[in-house]
Amino acid sequence: MAALYDLFRTPQQKGETKVRYHARSVVTGKTSTKDLIRTISKRSAFKEGVVTGVLIALEEVLRDELAAGKSVQLDGVGAFRISAKSPSVRDRHEIRAESIEFKGVVYKADKQLLKKLSGTKFMRTKYSQCSNEISEIEIDGLLMDYFKEHDYITTKEMQQICGLSNATALRRLKERVKAGKLSHPGHLRAPFYFPVPGNYGVSRD
Repeated sequence: MAALYDLFRTPQQKGETKVRYHARSVVTGKTSTKDLIRTISKRSAFKEGVVTGVLIALEEVLRDELAAGKSVQLDGVGAFRISAKSPSVRDRHEIRAESIEFKGVVYKADKQLLKKLSGTKFMRTKYSQCSNEISEIEIDGLLMDYFKEHDYITTKEMQQICGLSNATALRRLKERVKAGKLSHPGHLRAPFYFPVPGNYGVSRD
């Protein structure tokens, strides 16, 4: 198994004329808690119910320990701690506990995890993610290839194959609905867009 990457244009410094590119990893999906539970259960002697109970307990204990201001170390995973924020003041005496708020959770990967991931193999993604360079013609070409294997497309899938932001992907889909290239049947917020016959290689028959 290999992780995917794509090439992006490197920002040029002022006066630089030579175009350069660099690789970035591409996120190809999301693994849910249910997915983790099934996988852990298959790889161990524990039933899914037991794994679920352990993960629920872990979430509760992790939350309580972090709220107590502790750093939580999970061997092989990493360390977690919370960060705080407060208004900027001129005098340190103006800071009160009531003005300090939770900001977020800071995560630092375990060295063993980093070592194991250092051997990750990569392969180039089939679909371009270069949203800052992609043209309308290129988008239509990617959709043509996509609909050879799929009956419909969602906004998320449009993002992935074209390298667009969620808002841009949605706008591009709506533009193609308006142009009669795609149809969007059902509820206004329905996620499925279908190619109109005669477009993207779909027969009119």
